[in-house]
Amino acid sequence: MYRKIILLLAFSLTLTSAAFADSAGTLSPSKIHNLERSAQLGYGPAQYELGLAYAAGEGVPQNLPLAVHWWKKAAENLDGAAQLELGTAYAHGWGVAKNMTKAIYWWKKAARDGNHEISSKARLYLDQAA
Repeated sequence: MYRKIILLLAFSLTLTSAAFADSAGTLSPSKIHNLERSAQLGYGPAQYELGLAYAAGEGVPQNLPLAVHWWKKAAENLDGAAQLELGTAYAHGWGVAKNMTKAIYWWKKAARDGNHEISSKARLYLDQAA
């Protein structure tokens, strides 16, 4: 059950981070700088992308607690993808203490997201957690 969740997370993380990489496969320093600036100003999508960068170590040193920090900010800004990632981090204890109650809370929020792909993944994770 959890193995499927891990594989799905790894797949989605790879696809999403690749979409924001330069031709060399890593985020450029200028892209990281722009993400940091936008994230600090409260822009949810930048907060989510910055979390992905820290989770994958793309353009910055890998830092799971910092990834969770930015996903939480984005999740609080109603970013469904960040809610999904944050729930998964809590489910596995990646950068935070493992907490299935919090994982389910964030997955339920993501399940209500308007993006069909995100809400479908969240419902799948909720079904597997039950």
